[in-house]
Amino acid sequence: MLKEAQLGVGLLPHVPNYSTAARLFRRDGTTEILTRLIEESAWPLRELENGGTVAIDSTGFSINALGAYNTEKHDPERKHHFVKAHVVCGARTKVILEAKLTDESGADYPQFIPLLERAWKRGFRPGRVAGDKAYHGGTNLNAADRLGIDPYIPFKINSLGRASGCPIWNVKYHQFHAKSDEFFRRYHARSSVECSFSAVKRLLGENLLSHTPRTRYNETLARLWAYNIWVIIRVSAELGLDPEEVLSRSRADSPVKDLVEVPREFNAVDVNETESDSSPA
Repeated sequence: MLKEAQLGVGLLPHVPNYSTAARLFRRDGTTEILTRLIEESAWPLRELENGGTVAIDSTGFSINALGAYNTEKHDPERKHHFVKAHVVCGARTKVILEAKLTDESGADYPQFIPLLERAWKRGFRPGRVAGDKAYHGGTNLNAADRLGIDPYIPFKINSLGRASGCPIWNVKYHQFHAKSDEFFRRYHARSSVECSFSAVKRLLGENLLSHTPRTRYNETLARLWAYNIWVIIRVSAELGLDPEEVLSRSRADSPVKDLVEVPREFNAVDVNETESDSSPA
């Protein structure tokens, strides 16, 4: 009777084993599932985000282990490695629309187009995108313009006023210098992604507990998914809505079932990494 009562209110009949999450993170296909869960959890808030601004940036989640025994004993340098999360975030609700993980050496610039295009293909229609100077370049500006998204990315100090093959470059360069107040007012929306990163780390922690590259990636994705669920609850409470009703209503018109699966390489561990770790457990 107790188990039925617990299940009736959405509670688990028993406490899961402490190793359940670790075993799940090791399974094949978990990365793709968690990536889709992040995408699906953002879908209920699409009406609030469409036509607004999305922000793009990256942050690191530290790995506790510090290296192999020989390095620790003989090398004075002690360095924490980290997983780098590149995300597109909605400025209005702070929900994460897309997340792409790399190792600590993953550059920001190449992640701009895959993140923005996948969000657009999934039905999100932002009017603007804000990013820091790390994303500035003709290829990225052209990609945003092609999707009908107005890019607000500051120019570098040595940038010229014209770029061959990039008409949007000339327009944004003029706006950046001649209408700087308007430009930076729009660009300020980039702070929303910093708010999201801060909330994830304050609520769920910054240090990763997993010991292999695959499980570290999956642990990071799970934290981002949990953060999105928290955002849905917070926004629903602010608007006076029932979170369960918001989720159920969104499932009916969700495009997820009509999309191709998440490519395995979208959040795959880099090929030069192995599933074992030389650092002490």
